[in-house]
Amino acid sequence: MNIKQIEMHRTLPHSRKMIALLITILLAVINSGAGFAAAGSRGAVSVAASQASAVPMLPGSFQAVNNGPGDQSDPHVDCNLVSYTNDDFQGFLTIRYYDFATSTDHVISGNGANLLSDVSGTRIAFTEATLDGPQVVVFETATQQRTVVPGVHGFMGRLGGNLLAFQDLSYFANANEAEISVYDLSTGTVTRLTNDTLFDKMVSVSPTGNALVWEKSQTDGSGGDIYAAIQTSPGVYSVSALTGAAGDEHNPHTNGEVVVYTSKRASETDIFLQPIGGGPETQLALPGEQRDPSISGNLIVFESEVPTATWPQYDIFVYNLNTGNLFQVTNTPVNEFLSDITVCGGVGRIVYTTSSADLDVAAFTFEVPSSSSGQITDLIALVRSLNLQKGIENSLVTKLQFVIVALEVPDNATACSYLTSFINETQAQSGKKLTTAQASQLINLATQIKGTIGCQ
Repeated sequence: MNIKQIEMHRTLPHSRKMIALLITILLAVINSGAGFAAAGSRGAVSVAASQASAVPMLPGSFQAVNNGPGDQSDPHVDCNLVSYTNDDFQGFLTIRYYDFATSTDHVISGNGANLLSDVSGTRIAFTEATLDGPQVVVFETATQQRTVVPGVHGFMGRLGGNLLAFQDLSYFANANEAEISVYDLSTGTVTRLTNDTLFDKMVSVSPTGNALVWEKSQTDGSGGDIYAAIQTSPGVYSVSALTGAAGDEHNPHTNGEVVVYTSKRASETDIFLQPIGGGPETQLALPGEQRDPSISGNLIVFESEVPTATWPQYDIFVYNLNTGNLFQVTNTPVNEFLSDITVCGGVGRIVYTTSSADLDVAAFTFEVPSSSSGQITDLIALVRSLNLQKGIENSLVTKLQFVIVALEVPDNATACSYLTSFINETQAQSGKKLTTAQASQLINLATQIKGTIGCQ
């Protein structure tokens, strides 16, 4: 959320106390990146991606979600719904949501001091500032009903399954001593997960609600570490620290299996990931600074600094966990930030904030790269295990490697063409450079993959 815009455009006298509270809390969140912990080591760190001079652009389509008057920012997406904050520059902050299935935009009724939304299924959570303190509201789009988390001062709610997690400001006067609490939407019960005077914030909930992650730092935002809680039974969670002294970690997000986050090490901020149960870290080592990671399925979206820009400028990238391939989404002279991703029914969608004359929300929709790439990799390994003459082995493997490249674009027609060429060459070598059994095995596997891809 843009603090300067809040400071410049909040004019209604009746809302001054609420806006002052919003600014105080938002500054605490935005300042979370200060400081740097001493370098250390926690498990093996492997470099997973190195950005070459040219990263392939991910094919897809762009559209404006809302580029109307005022500021639209902080979008979050799940399947066909994207929620975001709308600032009308007249003193009102409202939560709106756009339905990609119907191409319709809606406003959620509130008191004019609503922001920091999240969406899961048909539910949208957001923070509503009141004279008594901030509260977390859950809005059901199907019934248009609002539910306020009872008895707490809540902030920045995040949804997953029947779980709502949030920063709980009920225990300390200092907002930078926030705790993490969870609200069970099916039972209406609140469970406190943390109990210390540190700054627990930036919580993320897995899509099923079985796990959540958050950032724990000093009250000035320094020395951040990532924590996880896995639900072992209703209302019972196993809490563990995922990072230690190796760096300054912030902004975690999880798909329920993997946690992604930023970490500042050796004076540079990169994206890191590890299993939610703990384990070796993987680093996405790219030039410049990276920020705002989000994960859905096997795809991670984040923003990466443009190394050649004369002023700080960020574009959006996607990293495929299955294949280790990196793709670029945006390449513009303006900043893209606060991105989020969803993978739903074979369709990927990224929403983000873009800055020009003011702030707008945009979306990028694409076909999710095929999971068949792993099957192709297995087929390549099989070809190499047959101890064929180098010429035939290289020819067959090259065709399969081209299939992987085509699937990642994705360009299924080209992938199918190379698979057909692989099958034809294998048939031609049956009983020659390949035994009949070897050729039959390779052809059957390639034919199965063609069926998975949907080749005609």
